[in-house]
Amino acid sequence: MHHWEITAHQACTGSSVVPSLLSSVSQSSLARYTCLANCSHGVEEAPMLHIGDVRESWFSHIDSRVKLLMFAVYILAVLLTSPDAYRTWLAFAILLTCMLILGRISWRMLFMRLAVLLPFIGLCALGVLIGSSQKIFWQVVAKSSLCVIAATWLALTTPFHTLLHALKSLRAPTLIVVLLSFMYRYLFVLADEAHSMHRAYISRCPRKQDLRDATRIGKLMAALMLRAYERAERVYVAMLSRGFDGEFRLLSTAHPRWWEWMILLTFTSIVISIFVLVR
Repeated sequence: MHHWEITAHQACTGSSVVPSLLSSVSQSSLARYTCLANCSHGVEEAPMLHIGDVRESWFSHIDSRVKLLMFAVYILAVLLTSPDAYRTWLAFAILLTCMLILGRISWRMLFMRLAVLLPFIGLCALGVLIGSSQKIFWQVVAKSSLCVIAATWLALTTPFHTLLHALKSLRAPTLIVVLLSFMYRYLFVLADEAHSMHRAYISRCPRKQDLRDATRIGKLMAALMLRAYERAERVYVAMLSRGFDGEFRLLSTAHPRWWEWMILLTFTSIVISIFVLVR
C-alpha cells in the first residue's frame, strides 16, 4: 500500500495523521531547502549596479550643464594641445588634480574606476608604439589618460540622469539622449537577468568550476542575451502602452545661477590661459 493510500485511509477513519503528515512535510521541505542552500554555496545577493557613485562635494551642488560644459572645454583643450608642449600637459594634469581634490575623489576610488579602462588605453597605445615612435606613444597615453580621468571626474560628481537632462537642455540630438538613457536603464535589466541565471546555474552545479564549464558559460551568455532582449521588448511594449512617443520631457526647468556661470567663465579662462601661455 502506497504512502498516500495509507494517509487517505487514516484521514477517512479519523486518525490523527494530519499533524504528523504536516510535520513530515515541513521537515522534508526544510531538509530540501537546506540542501539547496548548501549546494548554492557562493551565491550571494545581486549587487546593485552603480555607474559612478556620486560623491558629496562642492561640485555636486553645481548645475550639471555647467559641469558638462567644463568637461567639454577641458577635453577640447587637451585634444588641441601640441604634441611637444610638455609643460602644457603638466599644467592640465595639475588642473585636473585640483578638480579631483575639490570633488573629494580619492586616488583609490579613481584607480578602481580606471582599472576597467586602462587595459584598452594600453592596447591602443601599444598599437601606436608598434607602428611609430615612442614619442607618439607617450603622447597618446597622456591624452587618453587625461581624457579618461576627466570623464571619471564627471561621472563621480554628477548623477547620470542629470547628465541626460543636461544634454537635452543643451540641444543635443534627441536620438543620442534616448539611446544613452535606454543603454543605462537596460544595463540593470541585463544585470538582473545575469544574476538570476547565475544563481540557477550554481544551485544546479555546486561543484567547483573549471575549464570544462567554458562551453556552458558560452551557452549561458547566449541565453542571457535572448532573455534580456525578450524582457526589453516587454518593457518597451509597456512603455508604448503608457504613451511613450520617443521624447523625454524634463520635469525641472531650473537654469544655472549667475555664480555657476561665473565658475564656468573662470574655468574656461584658466584653460585658455594654460593653452596659450604655458609652453
